[in-house]
Amino acid sequence: MATEAAPSLATTVSTIETGPREASFFSSAKNRQRIELALIRLVLYAIIVVMLAPVAYVILFSFKGGSQSLFSQSFVPESLTLRNYDRLLDGDFPRWIGNSLTLGLISGVITVFFATLAGYAFSRMRFPGRRYGILFLLVLQMLPANMALVAYFKLLQSVELYNTRIGLILIFGLGGSALAVWLMKNFMDSIPKDLDEAAALDGASHWRVFWTIIFPLVQPMLVAQFIFGFIGVYNEYILTSVLLADPDKYPLGVGVRTFATQYNTQWTTFCAAAVLGSIPILIVFFLAQRLLVEGLTKGAVKG
Repeated sequence: MATEAAPSLATTVSTIETGPREASFFSSAKNRQRIELALIRLVLYAIIVVMLAPVAYVILFSFKGGSQSLFSQSFVPESLTLRNYDRLLDGDFPRWIGNSLTLGLISGVITVFFATLAGYAFSRMRFPGRRYGILFLLVLQMLPANMALVAYFKLLQSVELYNTRIGLILIFGLGGSALAVWLMKNFMDSIPKDLDEAAALDGASHWRVFWTIIFPLVQPMLVAQFIFGFIGVYNEYILTSVLLADPDKYPLGVGVRTFATQYNTQWTTFCAAAVLGSIPILIVFFLAQRLLVEGLTKGAVKG
């Protein structure tokens, strides 16, 4: 009887010890942290898949051969070809890219130039209306640009700049400066004013203080503002479609719209245009990625 009871006792002890071990696994802070990190990674991977699936779909169907339809029985098209890209490069697509780059680059430079000077004035100088002026610019930026579409149209017509790149550059470069001025002012507020005072004691003027002290320190925000301005103008469609009438001056957004007509839509060619059209933005973004992140974290959250 004693020999038969021994295994039963050992089994009971083993069963009793198993419960605390399982409980200790989840009660350990290190194990809980591992589980939380695993769940966070799964959520991030799921988000990345959801975001990249449309991009992969567009890239794959930009190589689709046969008809221009997006219909396919599989995620990967049955036949792959470079005909869509050949059709783009042989047409007006290079001109559209050139027009978009011209508008985006020049407008971005103008926005950065005026935002830097105005931001320095609001941050370092004292003048009547300074406080309400910066608030007015912020409120003005909250209004959508489409509300002023008719006003832009009549204004450009009155100064004979309708259907010109100069008129669009002035609207994009100056019209988008309000938010840039606000961010630049906040960024400069984070720079210690002791540097200005020390330079002023040495006889430096406002311009010398700005150029030799402030300007080198705000370069990350300059890059951030330029990228924001460039991408916004590069992807613009509504204003350019109304304020431009000459097909030779169409930017990318308005040009690819010609692929869709009343009776037919060249979807695969449109996908190829989307792929090639995104390359300039990716190049600009990755070249200035480090400065962009630094500019956002330093300037945009300061107040």
